Parts: sequence; C-alpha cells; structure tokens
Amino acid sequence: MSHVRSPLPTLLCLTALLSACGRAPDSTPAAAPPTLGALDYGTSAPPGSKGGPTNTSGALLSPAWTANAAAKGKPPTNEFWSSIIFKRNAGNAYSENMFAHPLALHATAGGLEVGYPTAMQIVGAPGLEKYQYPFAPDFTLGVSGLNSPDTKTDDWGDWTTTAAWSDGTRSLKATFGHGLPFVYATKTGGNAQVTFIAAPTVWSNQGNVLGVTVNGHHYGVFAPTGATWTVSGTTATSTLAGKDYYSVAALPDNSVATLNDFRTYAYTFVTGSQVSWAYNAATATLTSTYALTTATKEGAASGSVMALYPHQWMNSGSVNTAYTYVSPRGQMKVARGVSSFTTTQKFQGVLPYFPDNGAANTLNKTQLAAYVNEANTTATLNPTGDSYWVGKGLGKLAELVPLAGQVGNSAAQTAFLDAIQRTLQDWLDGQGSNYFAYNSAWGTLIGYPQGYGSEEELNDHHFHWGYFIKAAATLAQYRPTWVSGATPQGRTWGASINDLIMDAANPTTNTGQFPRIRNFDPYAGHSWAAGHAGFAAGNNQESSSEDMNFAAALVNWGALTGNSAVRDLGIYLYTTETAAIEQYWFNQSAQVFPAGFGKPAVGMVWGDGGAYSTWFSGEKEAIQGINLLPITAASAYLGRNPAYLKTNYDFLGREPNSWKDIFWSTYAFYDAAGALAKFGSGAYTPEDGETKAHTYQYLHSLNAMGQVDTAVTADIPNYAVFRKGSARTYVAFNPTAGAITVTFSDGKTLSVPARQVVSSQGGTTPPPTCSADTTAPGVPGALSGSGVTSSSVTLSWGAASDNCGVSSYEVFQNGALKATVTGTSAAVSGLNASTAYTFRVRARDAAGNVGAFTGDLSVTTQAASTAATLPGTVTSSGGGIANGTSRAFPVNVTSAGTYRLSVTSTSSLNSRLINVAFNGTNYDLAVDAGKTVIADFPNVTTGATSVTVTAKSDGVTLGAISGANLSAPTDPCAADTTAPGTPSTLTSPSKTNSSVTLTWGAASDNCGVSSYEVYQNGTLKATVTGTSASVSGLSANTAYTFKVRAKDSAGNVGAFTGDLSVTTASGATAVPGVVTTGVGVIASGASRSYDLSLSATRNVRLLITNASSASSSAFTVTFNGTSVPLSIGAGQTIPVDFAGVGAGTKTVTLTANSAGVNLGKLEATTY
Repeated sequence: MSHVRSPLPTLLCLTALLSACGRAPDSTPAAAPPTLGALDYGTSAPPGSKGGPTNTSGALLSPAWTANAAAKGKPPTNEFWSSIIFKRNAGNAYSENMFAHPLALHATAGGLEVGYPTAMQIVGAPGLEKYQYPFAPDFTLGVSGLNSPDTKTDDWGDWTTTAAWSDGTRSLKATFGHGLPFVYATKTGGNAQVTFIAAPTVWSNQGNVLGVTVNGHHYGVFAPTGATWTVSGTTATSTLAGKDYYSVAALPDNSVATLNDFRTYAYTFVTGSQVSWAYNAATATLTSTYALTTATKEGAASGSVMALYPHQWMNSGSVNTAYTYVSPRGQMKVARGVSSFTTTQKFQGVLPYFPDNGAANTLNKTQLAAYVNEANTTATLNPTGDSYWVGKGLGKLAELVPLAGQVGNSAAQTAFLDAIQRTLQDWLDGQGSNYFAYNSAWGTLIGYPQGYGSEEELNDHHFHWGYFIKAAATLAQYRPTWVSGATPQGRTWGASINDLIMDAANPTTNTGQFPRIRNFDPYAGHSWAAGHAGFAAGNNQESSSEDMNFAAALVNWGALTGNSAVRDLGIYLYTTETAAIEQYWFNQSAQVFPAGFGKPAVGMVWGDGGAYSTWFSGEKEAIQGINLLPITAASAYLGRNPAYLKTNYDFLGREPNSWKDIFWSTYAFYDAAGALAKFGSGAYTPEDGETKAHTYQYLHSLNAMGQVDTAVTADIPNYAVFRKGSARTYVAFNPTAGAITVTFSDGKTLSVPARQVVSSQGGTTPPPTCSADTTAPGVPGALSGSGVTSSSVTLSWGAASDNCGVSSYEVFQNGALKATVTGTSAAVSGLNASTAYTFRVRARDAAGNVGAFTGDLSVTTQAASTAATLPGTVTSSGGGIANGTSRAFPVNVTSAGTYRLSVTSTSSLNSRLINVAFNGTNYDLAVDAGKTVIADFPNVTTGATSVTVTAKSDGVTLGAISGANLSAPTDPCAADTTAPGTPSTLTSPSKTNSSVTLTWGAASDNCGVSSYEVYQNGTLKATVTGTSASVSGLSANTAYTFKVRAKDSAGNVGAFTGDLSVTTASGATAVPGVVTTGVGVIASGASRSYDLSLSATRNVRLLITNASSASSSAFTVTFNGTSVPLSIGAGQTIPVDFAGVGAGTKTVTLTANSAGVNLGKLEATTY
C-alpha cells in the first residue's frame, strides 16, 4: 500500500536565509537567485523504522542540552564533541573521548578529564594498522564535591563548545575546542579543583598561577588575581578569591617565560567561534577567516592563543611564535594574541564533466556510442535501494547524460534524464515508500529507506545527499525549468534540493530548522561521518572523496541556479578539504603519518589518528579506493600531485582485483596512456557507480588533455586547465542561459555557449539527425559462450557500431529468435542436456534497422547431472562463478524442515560477495578466503529443486556446499537410554574469597553430552554445557566440596566424579596486589568476578595476562561502573586503567566475548 505523508508547514527557503550566512560579499556579480519555496516532507518515519536518533539499546533520543543551548536553534551533530549532546552509547550519560587537538577530553561525573596525547601507537592486525594518539587523562578539571548525574551541551560555535555539569548543589561549565590549548571553566557551589592523575611537579607557584608537569606534559593553571592554589598530593584547589572562573592550558614547554606568556591570555575566555569565507572569481582566490569571540574576565589583553593545523598554517601567514604542539594531524603551530586568522588558497575549479576534445580526442566515437548503449539498461534507469544506493545510481545516470550527447544518442540521453527526474521526484514528493521525513527534535531530514545509520545515528547525510544534488544539477543544466517546476502540492523541486543542502551544510546562522554546517568541521578542514561521535577514538570519516562529491555538487548546483551563496559554500568546502585530504588521508607533505606506519594513505581518519582500514572490507582496493570514488570531472583535485597517485596505485602490489575502473581513472592523472592500456587489457566488471562508457571517455579525455595544471586559473569557478608536454588545454563550463567569454590568468580566452562545457581543443560535434535513419548497425563482435550447464549457457559479444546507437541485440537459437536484450550478454535457459545448439546475434537500432549476424557459435550442453541428496553434500567443488552470473546445483530434498546450507570459498581473496538462493529465500553473503558461511532456509519441502549461487563480485571460487536438516530427528538417539561416562580430572585452577573456578575433562556418550551438573556440598549448584564452571556466592575462607556428572539430551545421567575440596580465599584482595595467578577458562558469554579492597580513592590499573594460545581473545572488563571491551593476543599482558575509584570493596568482572578465552594472572595496581 502506498502511504501519503502529510507535508510539514513550508520550510524556510535557503535563499531567504542568505543574509545570515557566515560569508563575505561575493566579488563576482551573480544572477539573482530564484525564489524557491520548500518541498513536502513526511512528518513521521515509516512503520518498522527507528523514527530518529536512538541509543544502542534502541531508545529514541532527545538532545542532551541545557535550556540555554536549546534556545540557540537545532542541535549540532557530527562534531568532534557530539557524544555530549547525542548519547548514542546507552549507560554513558557523560561523553566519549573527544579529540579537540592539541587537547583531548572526556566528561565524567566529577568534571572534565583533560589530556595532551603525545604518545603514538601503531596497532591493529598486520596490513590493517592504525596509528593513534590515544586519550589518557592528565587531570580532571572540576569543582570540589561535584557528582553530576550527566553532562549536557550548554553552548557551541563552529569548532568550540561549552559543556555543563550540575548535581543540584555544585555546577561547572567548561569551554574547549579545536586549536585551543586552554580550557575555560566557570563554577558555582564549591572550590575550583584540579585533580591530577598523579602528584604533579610544581615548577612555578605564583599564588594564583601554577606551572605543573604531570605525565611528562606541562600545564599552566590560572586562577583570578588575588586567589591562591593549594596543592595537596594530587589535588589543587582554590576559592578563586570569591570569583567563579579559572582556566588551564597545555604549555609547549616548562619555562616560566612561556607560563607568563600564556598567563596574559588566560583570562580572555573564548565564548564562540565562526568561520567566514569569500571567493574572488577574478583571482580564483578563496579567503577563509577563522574567528573567536571572547569575554575578558580581567586584565587588558586582547586576543587568545590559536594552534593551527598543517592545512591551515601551510596556507596562512598568521603564525607568530615558535610554539608547537603534537597532534594526530602533524605539528600544530601557534598564533598568539589573535582573535582570528585567515587562510588564502587558489580554487582550481570544478567541471560537471569532461568535454569532447575534437581532433585531439583519442577515443573511438563508435565504441563510446556502443558503451553508452550498453549502459542504457532497465537496472541503470531504475535505481533502487536505500538513500545511499539510490544516490549512487543517480550519480551514474548524471555521468551518462553528457556522454549520450557527445555521441548524438538523443534517445539515450532523454532516457537518462527521464530516469533522473523520475527518481528525484519519487523521493522528493513526500509520498510512497521513498521519501524524506523531517525530524524536528534534531532538525534533520532523513531519507527512507535509510542506510548505514543515516537515521538512528545520523550518519553520512553528506555522502547520500551529494549524489542527489549532483543529479539535480544535471537536470538544472539540461532541463532548467525543472528547478522551478511545481510539485503535487504547488511548491518547487529546486527548493527541496536546497533543503538537502541545508540539512548537511546550512551556511547561515539561522538555525531554527537546521543546525549550521552539520557535517563539515571548519577547523578540522573535513567532515565527520558519525552523527554521535560515540567512539573511544573520537569521530571518524572514511570516504573523503564522497565528501568532495558533495562539495562539487554544491558548486555546480549553485552556479546553475544562480545561487552564489550555495556555489561559494561549495567552493569553500571543496578547496578546504582538498588541502586536508592531501595531508591527513594522503600524507603528501610527509609531515603527518608517523614513522613506521608504512602506508601511503589511510582509509579512515579518526579523532585520535588514522587507520588503513574501512568499515566494510580489509581489501587494499576498498581501503584506498573508498577515498577515490566516485570518479567525476570534479575528481581533478586528485591530480594536483600526479606522482602521489602512482605511489598510491603501486602500493596495491598488483593490478587491482576489484574497482579496477576507479584505480585506472585516478592513475590516468599520472599516466593516461598507461591507464588506457590497463583498460584495454581484458574484461572487467564496472564498480557499482561506474560504466564502461564513463571510464572509456574519462581515460581518453585525460589522454588528450594531459595532467592537471595548477599554475593557471580562470575568472569563473567552473573551469580546469591541463598540460600535456608544453601544450595547455583550457576547459570551461558556462552555467548561465547566455554565451560568455572566460578569461584565464595567462591571458587565454575561451568563448562558451550557454550551459555547455567547451575545450580549447575544440570538438563541438552536432548530434546526427536520426529521424530518417536508414543505416544498419555493424556486426557484433566475438560471440562466445560460458557457464555451460545441462540446461543453460551464457552468451556474450562485442558491441556493434551504429550511427545513431544500437537499441537492442537479437539472440537466435537454431535459427529462431530466442531473446532480445539491450546489453552485450544474454543467459539462455530451458535447454536439453547433452544437446548441441547453434547461436548467432545481430544488432538493431531505434529506427528498426538490423545488422548482419555474427558467425554461428555451437554449444553443447552438459550431461544431465544427478541431483544431490539433501541432507548431504550438494557439491564437493562449486568452482568459479563470474561476477553477475549464477550457477544452479540440482538437489533432491528427502526430508522436510529447516535447512542450513554451508558454502566454502576456495578463492584467495577475502570479502567475496555471493547470493545463495534456495526454497524461495535468498541471502547476500560475504565469504573470506578459505572460510565457510552458513545460511538457514525454513519450511523446505521434499522433492526436486536447486540451490543457486550468484556471484556479486570478482574472484568468486567455491569449494564444498552442503546442507543439513536442522529439524530432522537424530537417530539412533531418539530413544537413547545409554548414560554418559564419568567426567575426568575435576580441578580448581583459581578461586577468590567468594568464587571458585572448576574444570574437568569431557565425558563420553553415544549420542553426545548435552550438559554437566555441578554439585556443591551435595546440592545441585549449576548446569553448564562446557567443561568448566564458575561457582560464586561463596563465603570467604570456607571449605566446600564439589563433584560433577554428565547428562545427555535424553536425560540420562552418568556417574559423579570424585569429590574435590576447595577452600575459598580469605577476602577481598587489597589493592595493590595479585588478585589471582590464574583466572582460567571463561566460556563465551560467561563471567568471572573478583572483589578488590581499596583503603582510599585511587586510580586503579588492572594487569591482565592471556594464557590462551589463540591469536586473539575477546572479553570485557567491568569495574567501578565502566565496561571496557578488549582483544588480547596470545601471551600478551594488557593494562586497563580506571581513574578515581573510591574507597571500599569493589568488584571486577571479566566477561568472555568469544570462545577460547583463557586468562592467566590478574593483578591490581595503582598509578
């Protein structure tokens, strides 16, 4: 049933908000932006969805903020500090680790933990390493006695925030942010308190100002004039002389001169932050200003201290000190006494697509036309799935539109445009199963069906929406009236695209409906993908290139709709992130990645570092390729350093196994001829967002134009310059309705007709007139057959040429028409076993002209295969299956029930994607090299049927496939009367004052032991399925007698073991001390607990040793209200720290998260 969602009241139009935008006046006059109303959105999520942001327990969330914050507008998400306002992790009412740089922070009940991470680690499995600067607190900034039930957001700027604590008697507010060495605090109800992780070294005490060192890090602690700090052990307190403010700063060194320098600015409290930008088209210059707002508590100092990231100081002259800080982004440099700084960058231009380069073109237009026709399929024209996959489908269509025009295939171009328009309107009309809903609590649009956490975590909106906006820009170019076209409710299509922009990147300070610049972090220079930042490593972003796709879409959409504010927002995002990507994803200056990391790129940037990994695959192609796709003309930023692209490609160590077209296209910025040779070296499967038509034209375009030339700019934003040898190619796009002349910085001019992309190489080719076409297509090439079975064969052939484009291919079997298809392959089924068939193929165009046949191809089907019997082995070797093809395995089901199919991969590649279909149910599965995946199929009836496996990636090779009936009785055990044997060797490897661990040898049984019964002092104490048990609830220093017997599924019980006497430990282990010398085996899902005794509040460090020979044991340590999941290698000892553990008896619990957890010594120390 189709459901119509009621529209919201009209959302504010983006153009109506431009006066509030944080940007300088545009130096280039622009056409007046259209006056657009807003579109319709659903008021509620569809049935079965989450309905909005949730925590990990599934509960719907509201923002965690104060009344002051709520009055500011809609809540920000996707920030480095979002875990305060968006409590994703159930049970944590404070925050996760927040990496502001140079500081890192963590909210607790007692205040704000502060650290300065300088110790780099390289962690992770070989080949999937991550470098990180993990958070470790140096002190907690707070108020004496503060015990707040939660932490809330009280205020924010573009890269700063203020957090708030209150327990009803005492309160604290702390302001921190990117680039700030300071944390600024105000308090009520108690003394100011700084609690250090260890007794600090006080190297300067000026009464109200302390210089201290803790954990090798130097800090200044600043109270008001007239106040004093009292330092006792690990704690510094002050009455603040009756005032309510103090600040703390990380210092670059421990000199008194530096301390006094920072003292000058310690009382100029930062209260906000905002970025503004200005694009000067005449000079192609982007100037960005990063400004702080401040309030002076005392003194006459103006300005503050700002630490700049590499992508900032490399493009700014504002650094005026020799001070530096360590960060995961490389060295930060300091500007002192400033309230703002500026960066200046050249904007290298954005094109919607590459042009026809006329005589310089090296491509074959007939071949390109064939590829265009090959892409014109039902699947391409009907994008399906969630908002991400539909977006990728729209992006693919947008790239095909100009290619169809370049080969004069107006029918295909119309089909592609129709598909874009139909799909956008389906999602933007507020009706049916595909639509956007506005969530007023969080001020966000959510597309349904949602994907990858875009609803419950508010992830990836910029990734998804970028494709929609790109496709809309294509419609704006080719069908400009669509922008202002009426929706079913009388509004406009263009307005809804503007609201997608507002959702992900509202450039204004009007935040009544959307927060300002949701995804992009102006100071960090890139976006954050996670809405909540609920990770110990901070927030993260994987696909920097899809972030750039969003920015480029804004440039083109803004230019085509006359909206210079949107256009310049896109220019700011695109130019800024280009600099960030070159440093933080690609390390092109060799100043960011630490020595020993050994990778030319990271797949993910985290708050605490960078990881050579992805969320979805460990393959090199995925890790490197996710930061290259989608390939568009706007990907030219990748070509600014062509030698790096060769390094990136070469690091694969081989030719790519997947996403070949993505790697060839980026390699072409270095060596287009070499990329073309790779393209022509054999068959391949296009990446999901790609087509052979686009890759073919892209590679040949770069082969004609050369490498990106950054030395020359133009006076419009839609341009690019390339250089091949000594010759330059100038390219420009005119987004307006009238012809323009573009002037380049070296004096070159280029006349560009309305809404066209033009190259200085020429190449404007009028489309052929096909209304009276009488020219027949050419002969298809190279007819071949593959995947021959007893009843089917897959045919494939080369594309045929045609002056107006081939519309279809006709497949003849034994002289009769068997199938008509639009692509260059066909699966022919319904054949007889052991039978010879003759096939041939011919092409047909839209005018009905048919070409000559290929030569005949003779194929003999395989002999009829004997159906395998289920339950049993379906096949011992499934063999190789080409991407996009299927193989059916006939089976005869002899007993009804629920079947479990096991499929083994013999491929050498991980993450091979397959679809397994059986009994009307199918599953998409990913299987690693040499591994087996399983899938359960219910309600299977007896009789002949088949198991069908479809390859959905390259390199699929299968081994054995088998099926078991999970419902069938297991004979001869249905009437089992045989008792199990006696378990052997009952022992107790460890004990505490309240628990005992027991282990024993397995008992034998004719039908298998189902459980073991553990008796304590003659009474049944526990029933377990494994060969160990933890008996708890015992008294200290008490003797107990245990015995064990086995039971099978028929209820038969065996004889008891001999009695084992165990005396519990004498009480809780005093800290510091050895808790146990052997924790022992813990079954998956089971727990083991120990009591610890503390005489006073301490920072407790648990040392846990892995006694297993397994390469990795996963378990969770729970202590003092905090749970820490761990994975520990064989023989490894790992420390786990818990700060501020109060006096008394505390329980530490170890819970196994995997099989084979066998822990050794457990020791509790203090630090």
